[in-house]
Amino acid sequence: MQLGSIKHLLLGALLLAAFGCNRSEDAKKMDDIVARLERIEKKLDTPSRPTLPRPTEPDSKTVYAVPVDGDPFVGPAVAKVTLVEASDFA
Repeated sequence: MQLGSIKHLLLGALLLAAFGCNRSEDAKKMDDIVARLERIEKKLDTPSRPTLPRPTEPDSKTVYAVPVDGDPFVGPAVAKVTLVEASDFA
């Protein structure tokens, strides 16, 4: 092919591409995409719920009184320490 015919071929392809594209529809699609992205970014920037403070650690020096009267146990009834085990047999 000669250089002149290649230029004409490329020019024709560019003209077909330019006329084949509907710029107003493409611009509208791009505007819609930009609007959707802005809404998504706004949702991501705004916290959906307030952040709750972290719970504090339990005090290791606190003594809890758990009633165990009538519950099955192993060991002496007058023990200085009672370990209570809770479980669910579901």
